[in-house]
Amino acid sequence: MKTKQQVIDDGKQAQRLLDDTDLKRFLAEIEQDCWREFKATGVGDADNREAVYMKLRGVELVQQSLRAMADNATIEMKQK
Repeated sequence: MKTKQQVIDDGKQAQRLLDDTDLKRFLAEIEQDCWREFKATGVGDADNREAVYMKLRGVELVQQSLRAMADNATIEMKQK
């Protein structure tokens, strides 16, 4: 289990990443590429659509995890 300070430090780093314009751009590019791949799949190409969906979910999970860490740090800082 993380200490209060570790949660705060991790949250600050997570927020730094969430605010990083390069990371935002990279993640947006990945999402755009996935949507292009998705639109290019054929009607019966469920396997490729599922693979693209999993990539999109991966990007989403990274963003959610970073937001959760940042939120947890905010909560810890408010609890003195």
